[in-house]
Amino acid sequence: MKAAALLLVHFVLAVPLVSAQETYGTIKVTTKVLEGGFRSTTITDPEKHTAEEKITYGDTKDAVGRTIPGKLFKKTVYLLGDNDISIGALFYDNKDKLIYKASYTRDGAGHVAEASFSGPDDRYLGKRVFVYAGGKGDTATQVIDYDANGQLIAQAQPVGPKSAKKRK
Repeated sequence: MKAAALLLVHFVLAVPLVSAQETYGTIKVTTKVLEGGFRSTTITDPEKHTAEEKITYGDTKDAVGRTIPGKLFKKTVYLLGDNDISIGALFYDNKDKLIYKASYTRDGAGHVAEASFSGPDDRYLGKRVFVYAGGKGDTATQVIDYDANGQLIAQAQPVGPKSAKKRK
């Protein structure tokens, strides 16, 4: 009887603890091999609402053939909002030191319309405005940069194709 009562007490106490836990999702790791011997590894953690991308170089293999990451080239930690859409980022150098921060404003289509930049000390550095052709498409057609005082840094620059190979 005592054992049954004790078991019942444990069950009653354990149920609220189990039901109070939230499930955020699975941590996802993506690795890409880049040109020049660089490797990009992105770890998306739904519980922390972050996606951490590390660019490394000089990777080696251990005796079993597993990849041992090489030296850090740079790191970016994307801060994720609803539906895992980036709302900002923290940019680090090769010594894992924070060099600047960005926060993103999005338009109705979900494109980054503006990126505001600040230093590690939260000092405002300026912003970049992205223009999309007629509001359509997923690729910015123009970027406009402003300094910390709101002054235009340079004329608006058209955004060209990523790879413009000549055809023969």
